Amino acid sequence: MTKGLCAVAPQQCRLQGICGAPFDLWCQDAQTLQCHRQSGLNAAKLGAMPLEEYKRKRDFRKTPEPAGASVAGAAARGGRFVVQRHRATRLHYDFRLEIDGVLVSWAVPRGPTLDPGARRMAIHVEDHPIEYLDFEGVIPRGEYGGGDVIVWDWGTWQPEPETPDGRRAVEDGELKFTLKGEKLRGRFTIVRTSGRGSGGTRSRAGAGSRAGSGADDDRGDQWLLIHKRDDASVPGWDAEEHPQSVKTGRTNDEVKADRDAIWISRAPAAVAEIDLSEAKPSKLPAFIPPMAATLTDKGFTDDDWLFEIKWDGYRIEAVVRDGTARIFTRNGNDGETYFPRLLTKATWIEAQEAIVDGEVVAIGEDGLPDFSLLQELTTAQSTRLVYQVFDLLHLDGRSLLHVPLESRKQLLRSILRAADTRVRFADHVVGEGLVFLEAARKQGLEGVIAKHRRSVYEPGRRARTWLKIKIRPEQELVVGGWTPGEGAAKDLGALVVGYYQREGRGKPKLRFAGKVGSGFNAATRKRMRERLAPLATEDSPFDPPPPRDYRGRWGGELRNVVWVKPDIVIRAELGGWTRDGIVRQAAFKGFDEGGKPPTEVVRETPVPTDATVDAVEAAMPDPEEDGPMASTAGRGVAAGGGRPRPSASAGTASVRAGSGARRRGRGAAFAKHEFAWEASPAELATLDGMTKDGAWSVGGFELKLTNLDKVLFKPKAGDPEPDGSRPKKGALPAPVTKRELIRYFARIAPTMLPHLAERPLNLHRFPNGADGPAFWQKDIPETAPTWLRRWKEVGVEEREANEHLIGDRVAALCWLGNQAAFEVHAWTSRLEDPMTPTFALVDIDPGTKTTWEETVTLARLFRTALGHLGVRGYPKTTGKRGIQVWIPVVPKYTFRETSDWVEQLSRAVGSTVPDLVSWEWAKASRRGKARLDYTQNTYIKTLVAPYSVRPAEGAPVSTPIAWDELDDPDLRSDRWTIRTVVERVERLGDLFAPAQTDEQELPPL
Repeated sequence: MTKGLCAVAPQQCRLQGICGAPFDLWCQDAQTLQCHRQSGLNAAKLGAMPLEEYKRKRDFRKTPEPAGASVAGAAARGGRFVVQRHRATRLHYDFRLEIDGVLVSWAVPRGPTLDPGARRMAIHVEDHPIEYLDFEGVIPRGEYGGGDVIVWDWGTWQPEPETPDGRRAVEDGELKFTLKGEKLRGRFTIVRTSGRGSGGTRSRAGAGSRAGSGADDDRGDQWLLIHKRDDASVPGWDAEEHPQSVKTGRTNDEVKADRDAIWISRAPAAVAEIDLSEAKPSKLPAFIPPMAATLTDKGFTDDDWLFEIKWDGYRIEAVVRDGTARIFTRNGNDGETYFPRLLTKATWIEAQEAIVDGEVVAIGEDGLPDFSLLQELTTAQSTRLVYQVFDLLHLDGRSLLHVPLESRKQLLRSILRAADTRVRFADHVVGEGLVFLEAARKQGLEGVIAKHRRSVYEPGRRARTWLKIKIRPEQELVVGGWTPGEGAAKDLGALVVGYYQREGRGKPKLRFAGKVGSGFNAATRKRMRERLAPLATEDSPFDPPPPRDYRGRWGGELRNVVWVKPDIVIRAELGGWTRDGIVRQAAFKGFDEGGKPPTEVVRETPVPTDATVDAVEAAMPDPEEDGPMASTAGRGVAAGGGRPRPSASAGTASVRAGSGARRRGRGAAFAKHEFAWEASPAELATLDGMTKDGAWSVGGFELKLTNLDKVLFKPKAGDPEPDGSRPKKGALPAPVTKRELIRYFARIAPTMLPHLAERPLNLHRFPNGADGPAFWQKDIPETAPTWLRRWKEVGVEEREANEHLIGDRVAALCWLGNQAAFEVHAWTSRLEDPMTPTFALVDIDPGTKTTWEETVTLARLFRTALGHLGVRGYPKTTGKRGIQVWIPVVPKYTFRETSDWVEQLSRAVGSTVPDLVSWEWAKASRRGKARLDYTQNTYIKTLVAPYSVRPAEGAPVSTPIAWDELDDPDLRSDRWTIRTVVERVERLGDLFAPAQTDEQELPPL
């Protein structure tokens, strides 16, 4: 691969700066770009840059809007749409349709409407990048379009048969289409009335410049947006009566007032939407021990990880205060010893106080990092020394250690001064780890560092949220002796080396690891002999001593060895290790000048990549892992829509609750229910035979189903096929589609609905599947079927009151499946008394280092404790990594009382195994230990409901278990999926059924 001029703008070349030249190392030639920024390195032909007008109007150093560096594939015949409520100079709504890889856009001053009698003026403005689909934030005043923006509505659009080609229809001046959004539904027309533009979808002269600032311009490219009269039309419908974001539930005022997102007022506005909510007030530390990466055995690809170059340099931390920087090695030694005056004047960063993490690198003649050259260039006078910075730990009175990595890097980039060539931002790629590793290999680089994008900074710890993948194996080694050579190497033939190993709690011992006899030049031989001379000693420092018959490749027997005190640490490239722990083909690379104590040099053994990545992602909290935060406490009223008679058919294909359920007390209401709780065999057969879209009747209600064959979950090894058959040997089963998810909800409904009935639900939606972005939907969309039963909190401000779904029929569950709202959280209180819980909850939340066996141990301890107290608890898996215990109680306690009781119980259990449990709130502070989370017992929190689906491969299910199953060696939290749990319930019944009718008082502790 040859270097060529970067085919994208230099400021967009994400690897520019490796060698300091205006080249992209990933450019193949001057005509075709193979850039790591494009997923899978798809070639993009050079030509005119798209979105010129959009980019010309914006300074992306100041605005948080996306720069639109790439253009997605064509979508002229339908795609996504978004409407953004934008308070700029004047309030208006930005209406955008995805067409040909951009968002063709109009500014609608009064907002869209569902009223067929109203016509809304729309001003055609410049195209926006696809990345603008979910933009929500604050554009700084003084910048183009300055003001606050929310995602007011989003969904998909489809052209009508009269205008099948969206691009051509816009050029011709009339587009007829159908919207399927959260607020906007039905058939629309947008038609040009005056001010014809340039004829394409690119230039919007006149109208664009004013509309983007929020003004409605009657001289520009004017159109009319009209809703046709159809089933979705609503006379008098006004957009201003629906002011909340469909993305976050916030209003424009709340976005504008979100100080967590913009607390650094003097920082460029490109950081305005960085999540800095975890930044904490803090004095500037003198030094923060650096976080280290764990060696792993191979590369991988994963969108949750960032991939950086593994720089072949010295780890250096810069502590900035009032325009001056002090630098430290990884062990806190004074870095000025090695790189005097390199960074002393902090003109390279816009900060009064900061702590920056990075590596000092020497750039060779070939433009690549050169560690051997670094040994010689320890002076700031050399222009070939570069400080590659990749993390920001502290900024102007705030500790950033608990801010997610991706946000820390965004903030770091924004405060670096590009004019200072001594310091460069160490950029990364997202997701494409294997592609990036191969590119690094071809460039002769040392390797790649993978970092989870949401990882916190763990000072002084070798964490598994950072992984290093080496292209050339390398090892730090301790020098314990040397042997003379022959000829020019007579002063130093080879170094006798080892590494430290600790057994039990005793002192670490230096283990013999062979010889390093190549890689030296005259200068390094001379320098090594000078450092070895004062360390000579009579005795071998190795324990046990090297074997007398050892014969290395370069030095014969060790009979002429000169033993030295083990004070020198070197870096060596290896060809590997023998079974006896001896290095093979080891070559000297350089001295370790970072001040690392020799006793900390251990043999690095790579961990398995796949298992490590899975463990990290399982332990990494999902956004709002504990469930959505409900509004301020209040009581509510139930509201139901139209109630058609349920179907009389009741087939046997659905899963029935276990026969042991007791129907007494408050649970008696569940014995009789007004609507059908199960789907008939005929209804299930109809679902199986449907095309990807259509109307389906289930339980007496009609549902409009869409994209039934859309894949929502990756397949899970070991699972059956959807029809119950086994996959071919060595093959994975088919992935899980939306059709299969809806079928699961239809079959499990008779078992699941008793656990949801008369309880408000919090819904976690995954519209793009388990691996895609998700959001909590606490309000039922206005476009939802009118027959869904709703419950709205009262006693709180109207703006904060949420309208919750009540799961009272099989059709409601199937509607959730169609919405991809498959993770369902039910309140522990009921509608009749929402402030009084009916359960006390025990949540065993594993830490990053908690094994499954340890999680089970904790659950067994709760089993013992509850048995001793005579309290009945019902355990279930979470479907991910944890176990929960639900304890039914008489509805007379407050949330505070159940929380206090569970806390006392949990602390008693935790005191028996203190090595397994941490009581720290933040996961990063728990040192990988489990948390026994009693705080779930509050009005504003929920846990995943029994039989709810979880976002992971195979669609695992939160499954009730019997206490004695804790002793089953095959038990796993994600053991049962939607393809296997139905058979289990048919065989065992619903093990959670008694919990819904059981009531007990909590004994004093």
